[in-house]
Amino acid sequence: MNYFDIINRLSGDGLDVALPGYRNGVCSSPYVVVQKSGTYRYAQSPALGYTLFTVHCYVPLYSYEQLDTLIRRVKSALKALEPDLRPVGNEGIFTINDSFKAHEGYLEFMLQKRL
Repeated sequence: MNYFDIINRLSGDGLDVALPGYRNGVCSSPYVVVQKSGTYRYAQSPALGYTLFTVHCYVPLYSYEQLDTLIRRVKSALKALEPDLRPVGNEGIFTINDSFKAHEGYLEFMLQKRL
């Protein structure tokens, strides 16, 4: 499993997915951005590690109520990739992103693998 499997799963469930840096300007409809957040080794077993992925969720500034729905849709879509991809449990506080004029939230997931 890799980065593009996550993107394909989300888009396959009807979500609008963008790569980091591909969107600019004012947010006019809900979308998600998948970001690879680093690969780490386990101290106890250097041959094993995990990669973190952050899924950023954006909705237009006038549509705050859609953010919770979008986050639930992301969780539901990515549940199909378990047990390989697992939620870390970190969910970002909903914030206002002034650059995109959007409400933003995020979810973190981890993918365990041999290094």
